[in-house]
Amino acid sequence: MIFINLFLNHIRDIKDPEHPMTLEELNVVGLDLIEINDASNYCVVQFVPTIPQCSMATLIGLAIKVQLLRLLPARFKIDVFVVPGTHNSCDAINKQLADKERITAALENVYLHEVINDCLLYPEAQTLPKFVEETLRKTDKLENPKVIYIQYSRQHIENYRRWRDIIYEDEKKWKSSLVYHI
Repeated sequence: MIFINLFLNHIRDIKDPEHPMTLEELNVVGLDLIEINDASNYCVVQFVPTIPQCSMATLIGLAIKVQLLRLLPARFKIDVFVVPGTHNSCDAINKQLADKERITAALENVYLHEVINDCLLYPEAQTLPKFVEETLRKTDKLENPKVIYIQYSRQHIENYRRWRDIIYEDEKKWKSSLVYHI
């Protein structure tokens, strides 16, 4: 359950393209719609469009997929689908979201890329927590592209897991750096 919560943290604050609300606030995404198999590096996220004829359903799915592609390790295969029966064009949208060539073509479209970034990013960098900024400065990672992306991201800026991953680069380094206090 904790692992699924981490994945939900990646998508909960995506802004709806038409409304000034997040996908979580609109009940478009939720814990029960995420399936993760860490052993096989597979993630499935389903979402429920706000209305059955939602014209932005494909764009919402694309924004979810882009956010996960940007933030998750490259080892994950990510599938994003509309929950069956929740949209009038469910099959067509799911077919588009499953087609790698269509996704690539959509991301090459400058207008779509801007709209997706509007859903995912703030216009200005957010302030880093002091301890994170100090640690990143000490480790020479303050200018890391992931750090810059997270500063603009609509994510919770104090998500310790993401900072830990950037600071320690991988789990083995992080685990070996832990000090246990009893």
